[in-house]
Amino acid sequence: MSKSQHIMVEKCVIDLIIIHGETKPVGGFKHFTPGKLIAQTQANYFFENILKSKVKEKMIVGQYINTDKNRNRDSYSFANINLLGRCNVDCFFCLGKDIKEELRPHNQLDLHFKEWRNFWDFLERCRTEKVGKLYITGQNTDSLLYKYLDELIDHLHSLEFKVGLRTNGYLALEKMHTINKCELSAGYSIHTLSPLTNRMIMRRKDIPDWARIISLTERPRVSIVLNRCNQHELFNVLDYLKNFINIRYIQVRRISTDTRIEELTPDMVAYEQVYSQVRNIFPLKKTLWGDAEVYDIFGKDVVFWRTVKTSVNSLNYFTDGTVSDMYFIVEGYKKYCK
Repeated sequence: MSKSQHIMVEKCVIDLIIIHGETKPVGGFKHFTPGKLIAQTQANYFFENILKSKVKEKMIVGQYINTDKNRNRDSYSFANINLLGRCNVDCFFCLGKDIKEELRPHNQLDLHFKEWRNFWDFLERCRTEKVGKLYITGQNTDSLLYKYLDELIDHLHSLEFKVGLRTNGYLALEKMHTINKCELSAGYSIHTLSPLTNRMIMRRKDIPDWARIISLTERPRVSIVLNRCNQHELFNVLDYLKNFINIRYIQVRRISTDTRIEELTPDMVAYEQVYSQVRNIFPLKKTLWGDAEVYDIFGKDVVFWRTVKTSVNSLNYFTDGTVSDMYFIVEGYKKYCK
């Protein structure tokens, strides 16, 4: 069996776990660790079955997967400060992996923002475009890993910008004072409550203490990237989040990619399958930015977000000095990076 077949088999095992709706390996496996090759005889069995499922999957993809980008964007309503550096998780769908080689040389997590190239020009561009909302996020890292985050937020406030951030939450309890400085929301990525699923998605088995984190956060919002690993857990996660009265916005995101469409198509299929269930069960409240539908699920506003289909627009700054006027992260970075 070739190396590429082994990789497909490994993904197949994950697919079968999810398809059967179980939280443990199926098919007679006594031990399973993502990243390890499985036994030859078992691998051959699963390889044959995954080929059949992939053929069927590709047959139905064209029915409801559309990855064309909406080029009709609104006026800029916010801007992102995209930090570059190493991360404390390894999400398989991370958009930074679309441009992994381009980003590999860059790490500004320990570099003071006063030394970031073109940063002041970017802030002036925000003023010119009347963009007053800035979100600190990680393109291939996490915002809370930035050494001077607290000082950066204070500085942006001194310039009369409103600030929010997005994080995977692993450092949230340690950085809660900094998080609550943000008058815009603190966006937490909560993809699963299962350690096994978390390991498959983020390559970490431990899960942040969401109960404490959310309770201590003044303005939390939640982002769930729906994929083949967690598609059967979405309603469990939403049922858990309904207990926090300070969460007013939950976003269920479809995976976005420019360079790995074939690899990540099964995840987009999973998203659309769940979406088709939601639209037939829960009431539609409203539609935002052209395509983002808001449903009332367990008393919460849950927004189904296809990045390429919405009309929202933003400026983007990358800490290597790249400034992009495009909402589409990868396309913009490739166009403007030097």
